[in-house]
Amino acid sequence: MTRFTFPDIPGQRGMATTRQLKEAGATLAVLQTLARTGHRVLRTVYSARPGPIPEHDKLVAAFLWAGERSMLTGVQALKLHGFDIDVTPPIAPFIVPATCRKRQRAAGVETIRAHTLPTPITRDDVQIAPIERALADASRLRQMTDRALKGLTISILQKRRSTPNRIAAELELHKKNATGGVLEGTVAGRRGAWSVPEADLEASVREHPALPPMLSNPKLVTAAGQLIGTPDGFFPDAGVVIQVHSKAHHTGTDAEGFDRWTDTLERDLVYKTFDLIVIPVTPETLHDRMGRFLAQVAAIVTPRLGWQSPHVRVAPPSA
Repeated sequence: MTRFTFPDIPGQRGMATTRQLKEAGATLAVLQTLARTGHRVLRTVYSARPGPIPEHDKLVAAFLWAGERSMLTGVQALKLHGFDIDVTPPIAPFIVPATCRKRQRAAGVETIRAHTLPTPITRDDVQIAPIERALADASRLRQMTDRALKGLTISILQKRRSTPNRIAAELELHKKNATGGVLEGTVAGRRGAWSVPEADLEASVREHPALPPMLSNPKLVTAAGQLIGTPDGFFPDAGVVIQVHSKAHHTGTDAEGFDRWTDTLERDLVYKTFDLIVIPVTPETLHDRMGRFLAQVAAIVTPRLGWQSPHVRVAPPSA
């Protein structure tokens, strides 16, 4: 060991594979000593420093183990894309070309052969699949529930990190695999929903026999083009706005220090100044008492059918 210098390879965070160590002059005795003294992180991957390594470095080690043609996919890849997901599957999946050896596994990591591989993206020294592939693989590998996948898909679309067409194209590559939540989220995103509760509301209104069409997240402006607001739901034939108020997004303070709940109430008041009726609702009500809620909405909307205002109009989607 005294004659061997552990190679410092850029982008590998002080780690190297067995092949790289041998190329640097390591003998079998050196490798055995490294393993015995706590330098081995994974099978065929060693660290210059003994003992535990930082959490993210474990993904770098996993990538080194999976090989340079591999890419991380699924939930772990989506997290590296910057999405806040509250689950971490125990196994980090890496997709590899179909010409590689059949499915391999090590501690907390596995490789999955794929006939079609997208162009990888590098994040924090790990090659990862694009958002659309990672999302579809999270579904195919059943790493999240369909409802969670639906919400994540809507969030991805709402943040303009992808498009319905790009996600749909990815789903078309593997029609037989489970992609229900992603597909539902894509459809909801096309219809304008920005969250799962909003998507549930839109679908339920569309199926309700007594309610007219509702627009999801339309941009309401004055006759002069000044923005009034972007309500969660709007019945243009009745001048009725629905606002889905969740505790997660309307409590605490924002980046500028303003109270979120106070700001929410003030924004609702703006609609009322334009003769718009505002109906607030929580996600819990939409989930547990949708039927009763829609009956109340119908009782408010029906008498106002035919409503028109010279002061309110719906701006085109691109405006």
